Amino acid sequence: MIRRTTSFVLVGAEAEPCRIEVDLASHGLGSIGIVGLPDAAVRESAERVRTAVRNAGFAWPGSRITVNLAPADRRKEGPVYDLPIAIATLAGTDAITPVRDGGRHPEQWLMAGELALDGSVRPVRGVVALAALADRLGAAGVIVAAPNAVEAELVDGLDVVGVSHLVEVVAFLSGGPAPIHALPSSRPETSPSETPTLSAIRGQPAARRLAEIAAAGGHNLALVGPPGCGKTMLARTIAGLLPPLDGRAALEVAAVRSAAGLPIDPAAIRRPPFRSPHHTSSAAALVGGGSVPRPGEVSLAHRGVLLLDEFAEFARPSIDAMREPLEDGVVTVSRASGSVRFPADVLAVATFNPTRGREDWTPAAGCRAMVDRIGAPMLDRFDLHHLMRPPALRSFLGVGDEADDASDRRAASRVIAARSAAVARQGTVNAGLRGRALSDAVALGPAGLEHLVAAVEALGLSARAFDRIRRVARTIADLDGCTQVDTPHLDEAVSYRVLDRT
Repeated sequence: MIRRTTSFVLVGAEAEPCRIEVDLASHGLGSIGIVGLPDAAVRESAERVRTAVRNAGFAWPGSRITVNLAPADRRKEGPVYDLPIAIATLAGTDAITPVRDGGRHPEQWLMAGELALDGSVRPVRGVVALAALADRLGAAGVIVAAPNAVEAELVDGLDVVGVSHLVEVVAFLSGGPAPIHALPSSRPETSPSETPTLSAIRGQPAARRLAEIAAAGGHNLALVGPPGCGKTMLARTIAGLLPPLDGRAALEVAAVRSAAGLPIDPAAIRRPPFRSPHHTSSAAALVGGGSVPRPGEVSLAHRGVLLLDEFAEFARPSIDAMREPLEDGVVTVSRASGSVRFPADVLAVATFNPTRGREDWTPAAGCRAMVDRIGAPMLDRFDLHHLMRPPALRSFLGVGDEADDASDRRAASRVIAARSAAVARQGTVNAGLRGRALSDAVALGPAGLEHLVAAVEALGLSARAFDRIRRVARTIADLDGCTQVDTPHLDEAVSYRVLDRT
C-alpha cells in the first residue's frame, strides 16, 4: 500500500517539487526507513514522526514502512519533510477520510513543517519558494505551520492553511474547515522613522546630487572621506530614496529572506532591503555558501542597497568574491553536487577611510593605497566616485522641517520619474544597460562620442569604465528630463570618476 504527498526541495532561493512516497508493507518488523539522499536531519524524521503521531492520539502501524523522497538524486536536508511523511503514513492507516467520503486529496496540497514530539507543527525556511511552486504547479494550496502562513500568503490567489498541530492537518484533510490562527507580526529591521532622509545630509550638495543619481539609475557608489563626514548616512539615504518594490521584486526579496530563515514583515515587504555586513565577514557570509548553499549578504540585499563600510578593510578573498555579483547581479555557488544561483541585483555603496600611515601622507597617496588594496577591476564596478569632507558646522543651522520635507519629496519625485523613464525606454534601470541597448539609450553623435573618448583616454580608463560613464550620463539626462544625452551630461558623469585620477 503506497500513499503520496508533495513537498519541496529548496535549490538556492527557488523550490523544486519533492514527492514523498510511503509504502506500508503487509509484513515485516515494525520499522521505518527513509531513502532518497536524506541528510541527518531528514533521517531523524523517522523518530520524530513516529513519536508525534502516537502523542497526537493516532495509531502507529506495526508493519515495515519505507519512505522514498523523489527525485532520489537530489539531496534533501532539514526537517521540512516531517509533516508530509506523517500525513502519507496516516493516509495509509485510514486515519484521514478519503475523497469519496468527503475528504480532501493529500497529494493536491503541498506541505512542509517540522514536527515536535507532541505533534505540534513548527515553522521551516523556504516557505515563500514553496508557495510560488504550488502556484506554478496549480496545486490546491499549501499546508504550513501557522507562523509560516504569512510568508505563503505573499503569493496572490493561493489557498494557505496555517496549522499548529498534526490533529488540525488530519481534520482539515478529512473535510473539516481550515483552522484559524492569529498571524504573528515581526518588527522590520529598519523602520521608516530610522531611515535618514536626503535633507539630513547638510553641507554636502555634491553628495546629495550623487545620492539622487545612484538611486535613479541603480549605480554603485564609492565614497571616500574621513570618519564622521556622513558616508554611512548617505548610503542609508539612498535606500530611503528608492521607490517601493513592485509585486514581483517584493516576492523575490521575500523568497531570499525565507530561504535564509529570516522573518518577513508583510507591512514592510515592498521596502527595498538594506544590508551592512561587517568588514570581518567571510566570503561565504557575503556571497553565500555552505555544504547546502544558503544566500549571503549580497543576496539578502537583492533589489536594495548593500553598504560595504570600510571596504578596504575586508579580507582579500571577500573583496574578490564580490566581483561577479556586482557585475552580473547574480551569485553562482558551485559544489560537487551542482551549482546554485542566488539573485544579487544590488546597489552597492562602498566607503573608505584613507589611512594616514606616514608623515608625508597626502589625499592622493591615501586614495592610491586604497585603490591598490581593492584592485582596479573592483574599482571599475563602481559607476560613481566621490571624495567627501566634513561639513561646516554652520550648515546645520537653517532650514526648517517643512522645507526639508518638501525638498525630500521633490528628490523622491525626481528619482521615481527618472526610473520610470528608464524602464519605459529599455525595460530596466540604466545600471543594467548592456551592449546594443546601451548604445541605443545613449545615442551620441560623432562630436559627442569624440568628446567622451578623449576624456576617457586622458584619464586612462578601461572599456568597462567607458560604458559606466555612458550609463551615468543617461541617468543624469533622465533626472534633468532630457531625452538626449548631451555634452554637459557626459562631463558630469566623467567628473564622478575621481578615483581613476589618483
